[in-house]
Amino acid sequence: MGDLRNRSVRFQVTALAAVVVAVLLIVMAGALLVAQQRSLRAAIDDGLRRRADDLASLLVEAVPDSLPGSDDDYAAQLVAADGVVLLSSPNVADIPMAPDPAAGELISERRVAGPEDTFRILSRSVETDRGRLVVHVATAADDISDSVGALWRSLLVAIPLSVAVMATAIWWLVGRALRPVAAINSEVMAITEKDLGRRVPVPPTDDEIQQLALTMNHMLDRLEGGVARIQRFAADASHELRSPLTRMRSELEVDLADQESSDLAATHRSVLEEAIALQGLVDDLLFLARSDADRLVQQRALVDLDDVVLVEAQRLQATTDLEIDVGMVSAGQVVGDRPQLVRAVRNLADNAVHHAATRVAFSLREVDGEVELVVADDGSGVPPGERDSIFERFARLDEARSRDCGGTGLGLAIVRDVVTRHGGTIAVDDSGMPGARFVARLPQG
Repeated sequence: MGDLRNRSVRFQVTALAAVVVAVLLIVMAGALLVAQQRSLRAAIDDGLRRRADDLASLLVEAVPDSLPGSDDDYAAQLVAADGVVLLSSPNVADIPMAPDPAAGELISERRVAGPEDTFRILSRSVETDRGRLVVHVATAADDISDSVGALWRSLLVAIPLSVAVMATAIWWLVGRALRPVAAINSEVMAITEKDLGRRVPVPPTDDEIQQLALTMNHMLDRLEGGVARIQRFAADASHELRSPLTRMRSELEVDLADQESSDLAATHRSVLEEAIALQGLVDDLLFLARSDADRLVQQRALVDLDDVVLVEAQRLQATTDLEIDVGMVSAGQVVGDRPQLVRAVRNLADNAVHHAATRVAFSLREVDGEVELVVADDGSGVPPGERDSIFERFARLDEARSRDCGGTGLGLAIVRDVVTRHGGTIAVDDSGMPGARFVARLPQG
C-alpha cells in the first residue's frame, strides 16, 4: 500500500512538472519564433531602406536613364505619379510592385509563382523636378520562412526531448525523496500494541521529511506513555475494586457458613461501609475517565472560594476531633465550575484530616491577580522525593498504603486535574514546620 501511494505521488508530481515545463517551453518557443521572424524582417527592411535611400538620392539631382540592378538580391522600379513605369532594374522580372503609397513609405509582402515565392517590397514617394515619383525596392523574403521553419523543426525535437529528460530527472528525484517516507510507513505498519517501543527511522536530510519522522516519534512516545498510564490505571483500579469486594464477600460467606452465631447487624454495617467506600472509588474513577476523555461539562461562573472553604471547615469540625483553623481565610473569588472546585477543596481537606495529628489549618488570600488556597496539617508531612509523584493516580505515601488510612489514592489526582482545568497550579510547599502544606493558586475572578 505504501509503495502504491509513493508511486502515485511520484507520478502526480512528475506529470504536473512535465505539463508545466512543456507549456513553458511551448510558450518560449512561440516567443522565440516570433522574435526571430521579426528580427529577420527588420534586417530585410533595413536593407530595403538603404537601397531606397540610394535611389532617392539619385532622383534628387535628375532622373537617371537606368536603374542599377547588378545586385541580384534587390530589384528596383521607378513609377510616375500617374502609374506609368519609368524605369525598372534588369532583375525586376515579374515581381508585382506595391500600390502607390501616396505619401511617405509603405512596406508590403507579396507571394508570386516562381523560384522565389515571397518578396518584401518597400515603396516610397519622392519629390523631384519632374514631380512626385514612386520608388519600389524588392527582395526575396523566403529566407525568413526557411529560417523560421528550420527553427520550428529543431524545437519540435528539442521540446519533447527536454520534457522527457526533465521528467526522468524529477521521477528519480521524487523517488529518492520519498524513499525515507516508505521506510517510515513500513516501520509504522509494523508497530503493534505489544511493540510500542519501536520508532521510525529519522533521515539525516534536515528537511520536512526529517521533521515528519521526528514528529512521528514524538507521537509514538506520547502514545507509549499514554498506553502505559492506561495500563497502570487499569491495574490499580482493578486492585482497588477487588479489595473491598473481597472483604465484602468474605464477611458474607462467613455469616452464611455460621448463621446462628453471626452478627448480621455488624456484617450489614461493615458491608455498607465498604459499599460506600466502593461507590466513592467508582465516582472518582468516572470523574477521571470523563476528564481524560474531555467530556467534563465545566460551568463558568463566579465562585466565592472562601464560602466553599468555610463550608468544608464546618464539615470537618462536625465529623472530627481535630482543631480546624480558618483564621487566615479571607475573601477570594474565582471563575469556574463550583461543583468541581468544591470537590477539589474537599479532597484537600480530607487528605489533611487523614494525616493530621491534632490540627488542620486553612488559608485563603488574593495576591498578584491570583487566589491562593493553603491547606496545612501537622502530620508527618510529604518527603521531598515524593512531592511530585503524590499527585499521580493511586499514589499514596508508604505510611498510608492501607485503605483505612490512605484512601484510594485518587483524591489529590482529582485536585490537580480540577486546578489545572481552571488554569491554576497545585504544589506541596516546604513550610519548615511539621506536616504537609498544599498550596493551590487559581486565577482571580
